[in-house]
Amino acid sequence: MSALVRALVPALVTVLFAVLVAACGAPAHRRRPPHWPHPHRAPRRPGGTRPGGSAGRSPPPAPTQLNIWLTGYSWQDNTPPGSSVVGEPVLHQQAGGTGTFADPITVAVPGHQGAMAWQPGTRFYLPTVRRYVIVEDSGASRPPAGADTHLDMWIGGQDGTLAATNACEDTLTGRVPACSTRRRTCR
Repeated sequence: MSALVRALVPALVTVLFAVLVAACGAPAHRRRPPHWPHPHRAPRRPGGTRPGGSAGRSPPPAPTQLNIWLTGYSWQDNTPPGSSVVGEPVLHQQAGGTGTFADPITVAVPGHQGAMAWQPGTRFYLPTVRRYVIVEDSGASRPPAGADTHLDMWIGGQDGTLAATNACEDTLTGRVPACSTRRRTCR
């Protein structure tokens, strides 16, 4: 691969994502079954503490670098189909967001309401799409081997066709880096 092509690939990915967001709507998901506990999160003890923690409010955790399986879900393949309903609203009553830290895009994670791999409200920064996302839904499938977790990002698609939203979802699908954080410290 020539040096020019290698230099242009990141810029082309950014432009492609901007075009897809414009064509597909704001960055949704295929609902999939049961809870898969997060492999790096210790279970809570009675009283709400984690091993090594205290019952009081603790400072936000440091950013965690992850290798995630990213997919997209849309108006057409949400549960129920033809809606933007989310199971665990935090910032949005319906799936949505622009991707800024203040208005992150809705993502679904493995598990189901009340037993999700990541707590509702957890934010991630996705450097490949240059967007922040927030956990507000469940039903994403278990991640494939080699991925730390699965994030299923809302892409909208209310005014699009199933074929168009599937094509948009396909462009997002793959292993990508992510940063889990409660602060704007990831880039």
